[in-house]
Amino acid sequence: MANTDPIHGKVFEYFYKIASIPHGSGNTRALSDYCALQAEKHGCRVYREDNGNLIVYVDGTQGYENSETVILQGHIDMVCDKTESCDKDMVRDGVEVLNDGEYIFAKDTTLGSDDGIAVAYMLTLIEDRSIPHPPLEMLFTVDEEVGMLGARAIDAKKLSSNKLINIDSEVEGILTVSCAGAIRAVCKIPFTTENTNGSCYKISISGLKGGHSGTEINSGRINSNKLLSRLLNFVSQDVDFKISSISGGKKYNAIPKESEAVVCVEDKNKELFLSVTQKFISSIKNEKVINEPDLEINITQTSDTGKCMDSRSSRKAMFTLLQIPNGVQTMSPDIPNMVQTSLNLGILETSDEYFSLCFMIRSNASAGKQALVQKLKSFVEYLDGSIEFMSDYPAWEFKAESNLRNTLIETYTEMYGEPPVVTAIHAGLECGILAGKIPDMDAVSFGPNILHAHTPQEKIEIASAKRCWEYLKTVLKNLK
Repeated sequence: MANTDPIHGKVFEYFYKIASIPHGSGNTRALSDYCALQAEKHGCRVYREDNGNLIVYVDGTQGYENSETVILQGHIDMVCDKTESCDKDMVRDGVEVLNDGEYIFAKDTTLGSDDGIAVAYMLTLIEDRSIPHPPLEMLFTVDEEVGMLGARAIDAKKLSSNKLINIDSEVEGILTVSCAGAIRAVCKIPFTTENTNGSCYKISISGLKGGHSGTEINSGRINSNKLLSRLLNFVSQDVDFKISSISGGKKYNAIPKESEAVVCVEDKNKELFLSVTQKFISSIKNEKVINEPDLEINITQTSDTGKCMDSRSSRKAMFTLLQIPNGVQTMSPDIPNMVQTSLNLGILETSDEYFSLCFMIRSNASAGKQALVQKLKSFVEYLDGSIEFMSDYPAWEFKAESNLRNTLIETYTEMYGEPPVVTAIHAGLECGILAGKIPDMDAVSFGPNILHAHTPQEKIEIASAKRCWEYLKTVLKNLK
C-alpha cells in the first residue's frame, strides 16, 4: 500500500525536497537556486550561468587534497507528464511522492527520479564531509530533457578535470560508456482547404504506454501518431472523408500515447464511415491487446469545424503519416540487441496552412544519423514540404583506454562479486556534448533502477538507489 512517509537517510531527504520543487524543463530556476544555496551554506564556491547551470567546487577531504579532480554530473530538470484525470499544475506545484516500501513513485505524475537522484547524491556529498573523496567539480545542468540545452551552454573552461562520472543511467549494474548522437527535425507539409460539407467526427486514441524514444524505441510500444495513420488509411479504402485537423504527442523524446483527428464525412456516407471505423477498432485492439492492453479508440460526433483539407490534401496527409519513417531503422552490428539508428514521430500538429511532424533522430554512428537525415529530407521535399533541423549533438564515442572506467569496474566487482555490464545506450546523454567541450574526456555513466521514466508510471527502486549511493561513495574513495 502506498504511503507518504519519507524514506530515511540524507539522500532521500534531499530527493523528497527536490520533488517538492517544480522543476520541469524550462522551469528550473527554483531548484537551481536551492542547489546553489545549499552549496554556499556548506562553504563551497559556486559558478552559476544565467540559464541556471551550476558548477559547485568541493574540496577534497582529508588525505585527498592533492588527488586528481573528478567531475560529477547530473541534470536538474525533469519531464513533466501526468494522467488524464490529474489536475495538478506541474509548473507551480511539486509532485506528491509516495512509496510502497520497495519503490518511490508519484501520485498521478512523473516522479523526476530522472535525474533527481543524481542531484540528491551530489547535495549529500556537499553536506557530508565525512565521506572521503577527491576534489569534485559538481556540474548541475538545466534543460537536458529538451535537447540538452544546459550542457550545450556550459562554459567548460570553468572545469579543470577531464574525468567525468555522469549519474543519469536507469539500470543498476550497467556502466554506460557510449551514447547516441541525435538531431531534431520539424517537417511542415502544406495543404489547401475548403468549406466543410457534411458531418464532423473526432477520432481519439488514448491509453497507450508511451515511453522514452531512445531506450524503449524497440520495446513494441505503439506510437499513437502512427496508429492514427493506419486507422485513417484503413477507413479511406472504403469511404471518402476529409481531414480537418490531426494532432498527437507532446515531446520529441517521448513515444506519443495520445492522438486525435477531426474528419468531415458527407452525410450519405456517415453510416459506412462509422461501420468501417469500428471494424478497424475491433481488429487493432485484438492485435495489440498484449503489448497495449489499455488502448482506447473512441469516435464522437463534433461540431462543424468551418474548413477542412480538400480531398487532395487529405490524401497527401494520410500518405505522409503512413509512409514517413518511424521507429527502429538499423540495429548495431557490434552490440547484440542494441538499436543503432532510429527516429520517433513525437509531435503531430495542424495549423491553418500546414501540418507538422516533429521527430527525434538518434544514432550511435554519425553516418547512420546523416543517412536518416537525408532520407527524411528527400521524403518531405518530394511532398513540397519544408524541413528544419535543430539541436544537433554528436555521439559519445567509445574510449578504448579508460582509467576511470577501470576503477568503476574494479570497484563494482569487489563490492558485488561479479563485474558490471559495460555497454552503450541508444539515447542521448550529456556526456556526448561534454565530450565535444572537454579534450580527451574520460567518462562513465551509471545509476539506480528507474522504471518507466518520462511517464506517470515512473518509479525508482529504493534498495537500488541505496546500493548505488554506496557504490558512488566507494568509487570516490578509490579515486585517491
